[in-house]
Amino acid sequence: MTKKRITIIFLLTLTVFALYLCYLLFQPFLNPLLSALVIAIVFFPVHARIQVVIRKASLSALVSTMLVTLIIIIPAIMILAAVTKELSGLIALIDQKSAESGGLSPYLNHLLEGPLNWVGQYIDLSQVNLSETLRSRLEGLSRFLLAQLTGIIGSITSFAVDAVITIFTLFFLFREGRSMRRRVTTLVPLTHDQIEKLLDGIENTIIGTVYGGLVVAAVQGALTGLALWVFGIHSPVLWAVVAAFFALLPFVGTAIVWVPAAIYLLAAGHWAQAIILAVWGAGVVGTVDNILRPYLISGRMQMHTLLIFFAVFGGVNVFGFLGLFVGPVILAITITLLGILRDEGRVWAASLREESDGAEAARQDAGG
Repeated sequence: MTKKRITIIFLLTLTVFALYLCYLLFQPFLNPLLSALVIAIVFFPVHARIQVVIRKASLSALVSTMLVTLIIIIPAIMILAAVTKELSGLIALIDQKSAESGGLSPYLNHLLEGPLNWVGQYIDLSQVNLSETLRSRLEGLSRFLLAQLTGIIGSITSFAVDAVITIFTLFFLFREGRSMRRRVTTLVPLTHDQIEKLLDGIENTIIGTVYGGLVVAAVQGALTGLALWVFGIHSPVLWAVVAAFFALLPFVGTAIVWVPAAIYLLAAGHWAQAIILAVWGAGVVGTVDNILRPYLISGRMQMHTLLIFFAVFGGVNVFGFLGLFVGPVILAITITLLGILRDEGRVWAASLREESDGAEAARQDAGG
């Protein structure tokens, strides 16, 4: 028995060390691997239908992978092209207005003259040097944009590599997804029902998170487009679609649409409308995500909305964009495991009572 215990302890230690080394191997690729897993779970019903038509596993997986890639890439390219075109028009307008005023800083001074005169009726602004403040802010903005551009250029290669890894992994998940699930059931020391309950919880969480995110993005896009239509911004439907697309990205959001629109209104001299649009975007459109997303996800996961709220935004804080999915999945796994432990505890307590009752009955029979 002593030798057997030593062997088990040695194997457990060696296994933990091996798992740690595996983590080091896969850690640089966790983002594309998790992205491929999320995409595969969401689109697996589509792949199952393709498999009915195309019987060969590799060919059906290739078709599904190409289809999903096109579904994601084509709308993204079209939206980015539209955004680039519209932003170029905005920059051209600002350049034209600033040239007419003798430069950008004088133009902004002229633009803000009306609002500052109104504020000056209630607040003493005599100590404020507007020209110097604008100059320093513009210099700071230029440095910030230059740093961001450098970072974007540097991350293009990394993004391309991650995209290739995601597509490559997605192909194998489509082709061998069912067999991988069966292998997991053989490796994990749980009953078949417990494993199915755990895996179903993960799948429902990811699907609920994706669908909830799409609904939230649609609502935010509609609210943004409505505001742009009210204020007379051209192509409000296009910008609503753009806002919905970027609403899926937590670190970008709809601000990429309503901020330039507010700048456009400001450049056109409609400073009151610009302020109202900024307040609408930050106070209404931005708040929808915090309220609606946890509610929609909690309905499918059957969890309290408050827990989903902290899981989603805590996940984003820890894992970045993938935290939208990883956070709720961690919560779902934890709650499922607690449920399994509760059930196992009840079974164990019942077996102890049965043993105790049996022992008591045996003692009574021996005494009789």
